[in-house]
Amino acid sequence: MPLHSYFVLIAFILIGVVLISQVARLRREGSEFMGIPSIDKYYFFSGKVALFTTWVLFILKALIPKLGYIPVPAYLCWIATVILWIGAIGVAFAFIGLGESLKVGLPLAETRLQTRGIYRFSRNPLYAGIYLIEIASCLYFPDLINVSFAMYGIYIHHKIIRGEELFLARRFGKDWENYCTKVRRYL
Repeated sequence: MPLHSYFVLIAFILIGVVLISQVARLRREGSEFMGIPSIDKYYFFSGKVALFTTWVLFILKALIPKLGYIPVPAYLCWIATVILWIGAIGVAFAFIGLGESLKVGLPLAETRLQTRGIYRFSRNPLYAGIYLIEIASCLYFPDLINVSFAMYGIYIHHKIIRGEELFLARRFGKDWENYCTKVRRYL
């Protein structure tokens, strides 16, 4: 396996460890990880499946470098690996920054508006990081199926964000409006 493949695998291990530790912490505190979808359930969950499918294809390409029908030059694999790491670090900080507010979907219980840490720079650092990982996946494994899943997943997650922001505007009112004037949606 080429060296960049190991870096790809380590990045996904990092994401997995941070996510598992955050979910375990939520469980210990008696908090639910599952919320309610911010858009139609079919689109919500199909968007999640699309994104995670690209992650699986990314990992498979790292494990089986000859996978696919488009040869990818090493320099492009390294560019994709760097983008992956930037996205993975953003995702990890976003998971940690959300704390007890980390949910798949909208929270059922009361939460507080996250505006500190990485959330000072982006209203959606988790999604920005995920989008970077999607771009990296498409560079690393530019297969039509992978690119199609990535495009669909990003499109659906943009709709998810819009639904989440409507929810946040209703829940936090003026605090949300003030936050939106200071911090952009993605970067």
